[in-house]
Amino acid sequence: MKRMTIMALLLSAAWQTTKADDLNYLTVAYNKIEQSITLSTVQKITFNSTQVLVTTTEGVVTFPLSEMEKMTFTAEPTAIERLPEKSDNLHFENGKLQTGSGILRIYNAGGALIQIADVKEGQGAISLEGLPEGLYIVSQGKETIKIKK
Repeated sequence: MKRMTIMALLLSAAWQTTKADDLNYLTVAYNKIEQSITLSTVQKITFNSTQVLVTTTEGVVTFPLSEMEKMTFTAEPTAIERLPEKSDNLHFENGKLQTGSGILRIYNAGGALIQIADVKEGQGAISLEGLPEGLYIVSQGKETIKIKK
């Protein structure tokens, strides 16, 4: 019996190690938002009295402890992370959003619609100066991108 238990534990450990090889992202859920960070860029995770600090090769990302829901390792990034940063008619450059014509919708990372505009042909770039820094989803027609301001 003891031998079977040890064997089961060893098989379980081997399976977990194999599964861990498939995990590529640290996914953090906070304030009804999910954000994924590529594990290969994560250098350390620390806590202070009010925040979780994830140090990456690109800098430090902070998450408020009071709004934390969960932190997990995942194989796939969140849906937002999968979105492209530009498309044929949409791209963000130098604080301005270049668009095509049609109804333009801007959502915050939590999915709330925060701005809508009817862009006319030849209108050019739209300034996003009034929006705070953060991650946004921009949708126009069949194109959707993410922008980081």
